[in-house]
Amino acid sequence: MMSQKDSKNLLATILSDGAVLQRNHPIKFWGWTAVNSPVKICFANKNYETVAQSEGSWELTLPPLPAGGPYQLTVCSHAKKLIINDLLIGDVWICGGQSNMELPMSRVKNAYPDEIDTRYNDNIRQFSVPLTFNFHEEQEDISPSAWMRVHPKHTAQFSAVGYFFAQKLHEQFKVPIGLIMTAVGGTPIAAWMSREALQPFPQELALANTCLDDVYVQRVQASDQQRTDAWHQALNQLDSGLQEQWFKADLDDRHWSKIKIDASWSEIPDLQASGSVWLRLHLEVPGELTHEPARLFMGCIVDADYIYVNGELVGHTAYQYPPREYRVTNLKPGHNLIAVRVIACHSTGGFVKDKPYKLVWKDTEISLNSAWKYKRGATCERLAPSTFFHYQPTGVYHSMIAPLHHYRIKGVIWYQGESDTYAPQNYHKKFQSLIIDWRAKWKQGDFPFLFVQLANFVPPKSADSNWAVLREQQRKSLTIPRTAMVVTIDIGEYNDLHPVNKKVVGERLALAAYRQAYGLNVVDSGPHLTRIEKTTNELILHFSSIGTGLVARGGNLKGFTICIKETEIPVQATIKEHVVVLEAPRIKEATAVKYAWANNPHDANLYNREGLPASPFEMKIK
Repeated sequence: MMSQKDSKNLLATILSDGAVLQRNHPIKFWGWTAVNSPVKICFANKNYETVAQSEGSWELTLPPLPAGGPYQLTVCSHAKKLIINDLLIGDVWICGGQSNMELPMSRVKNAYPDEIDTRYNDNIRQFSVPLTFNFHEEQEDISPSAWMRVHPKHTAQFSAVGYFFAQKLHEQFKVPIGLIMTAVGGTPIAAWMSREALQPFPQELALANTCLDDVYVQRVQASDQQRTDAWHQALNQLDSGLQEQWFKADLDDRHWSKIKIDASWSEIPDLQASGSVWLRLHLEVPGELTHEPARLFMGCIVDADYIYVNGELVGHTAYQYPPREYRVTNLKPGHNLIAVRVIACHSTGGFVKDKPYKLVWKDTEISLNSAWKYKRGATCERLAPSTFFHYQPTGVYHSMIAPLHHYRIKGVIWYQGESDTYAPQNYHKKFQSLIIDWRAKWKQGDFPFLFVQLANFVPPKSADSNWAVLREQQRKSLTIPRTAMVVTIDIGEYNDLHPVNKKVVGERLALAAYRQAYGLNVVDSGPHLTRIEKTTNELILHFSSIGTGLVARGGNLKGFTICIKETEIPVQATIKEHVVVLEAPRIKEATAVKYAWANNPHDANLYNREGLPASPFEMKIK
């Protein structure tokens, strides 16, 4: 959280080897040197000069250039000289939000195996802004990082959404695409807002003010770390499985209980507690398979795991979300033993249902979704969650957004909102405040702001509807000019906060960019409800973005309900030309219409003929 004013970088960190600079607009270079020192730069075979200001900062704005490169930049001042190589001129996009934007290509490699191992593209590059936070002031520079290009050595680190977005833009426009990935998993929207943007939200502003006390922040962080370390230390001391080495292949486990690998632990009394549980599976492996390494898939586990094969530790993951995939080289012909130590920190643990549990070779796999033996290692009191200060209002804005305001961009793609589903009301007001504020701070007009509506998530029969409410809040944000919303209600996974199908997300964002940023006359969205017409016996729903027509994918049109007092009633819906007509016995009493109104609606099937889904909605009838 320390101020970066004293770093005195001659050139801003992001202006480094391999950077992509925005085409067709003035190009700004800036940095810091000794007070009143002359600064000389050479770029594109032209020389420029300026003098550092009283606080040592300097900047130079150069004439626009078309797409192209590579260029070299030389900067000299106060006995310092920097040479920056391989600069390209193209289009620059901010990739902001939380974990679904941050999610790297390495996490989706099994869905898109060729993208990481075989792709080379020097014209698609990414700069990842390191995680830092500061509650006191907007920082002048970001922490050290570097530009990388699409190459088998680097592609795994790209934002998956950003990668597929950039790929489509480069295919269409044949210009370099630069991605500035500044996203942090778990962050609510207020973490990305300035103090000015938070003025209408006193509760969030009060939290930001609390975090101005560095002593308080450090005390809480130290206390959290001490408490967490003590909890794990106590667990390790109590865990009989560690003391008696329950991971060993020759352990006698004949009297252990049995459980299906993805059974719900909340339904089993001796598993309903925090602490550690050990599981063991005996399996036979044909000798011909043991000559090659295998990949061990163990789904997702709540919360942490240590996995052993034949007594040797093959992998460890510290939190629940990453898919478990470990390389195994010590399998032997015949009998083998897989042992798993599951650590549940905050509640009941377990294995996520409907995830892959298997050993995989090139052409063969062995399912592990069978009965495992289990035994509790230790029971502990629940570990209280830590305070993540990078989730608090203004923190990451000050250190991961504000330092980028000098950098010219084409626009923003944004994937965030999951962390605000716990209190979704008024999200759209915060989001609109963020967009307006970012545009004001960047001082380059109403640049395109393209965002992803939340995907479907959790079991379809969930009674809660906070995700539906948040989606409606996102839809309301479209009143801001030059925004577009990508609907993903059809590509989520009920059992995973991080759905794998990032290619569709990136490509739908690219469609939105075609229209909003590049002016192409394309169908860039699925149907959006614009108004409801009430007749004697029907409700007629009018939509924009219908493309060449409305269609019901997979059969009859579904997912529509009407609200009568406190009750939601399913209604018959029919596509008639370019509208949807709703009919029901009590249609005259309806006060509102909803579509796909659930955390994970199973029957949302309204699309346009271009294959883009309609946005869920709730609209009152006037």
